[in-house]
Amino acid sequence: MSLTTISFKEKFPAIAEHCGPQGLEDLIIALETRNVQAGQTVTTDGKYCDSLFLVSEGKLESQITSDNETIRLGSLKNSDSFGEVNILDPGPSTSTVIATEDSTLLVLTHDAFIKLDQAHPVMTGNILRMLSSILIDRCRIADKLLFSKHTNVDDIAGDKSKHSNVVEWGRDILQKLHGHKEYNNEF
Repeated sequence: MSLTTISFKEKFPAIAEHCGPQGLEDLIIALETRNVQAGQTVTTDGKYCDSLFLVSEGKLESQITSDNETIRLGSLKNSDSFGEVNILDPGPSTSTVIATEDSTLLVLTHDAFIKLDQAHPVMTGNILRMLSSILIDRCRIADKLLFSKHTNVDDIAGDKSKHSNVVEWGRDILQKLHGHKEYNNEF
């Protein structure tokens, strides 16, 4: 797969709009292409990660696993991204992402992003603001769920919530924090 500025703009317009022509060329050069097979793990919850992943082709599943259960958060498909936290602050991944079909990812490491910042500080600043906005929106949605839905979960107000129990409510919050709009049983 040969990545061009045109194909990148079509697949990832929100990122491309922050790049001038030379910045976009340099971003494309900085991206590593990673082919993953169905069943292969890309990131593991709690394990070190320093990259932003852009889904160029394929489908993946995001989940969190504890000692006794796995909570499926949602699916990732063409033009989606994950790893926003780790490109900003390398460290433990916030979820496990597994390819559910053969997929092609574009990977931007933290180090590559820092090098891009030296050559294109305005572009990388704009991308950082965009990523920050995504994370802020997720936190606001989760906050709203935490503070407006919990009374319904406990049925204190006498209303019936779409969440029949605390586990569903918690799963909904986790999905929103990880950028998934709705839980989908298509795994």
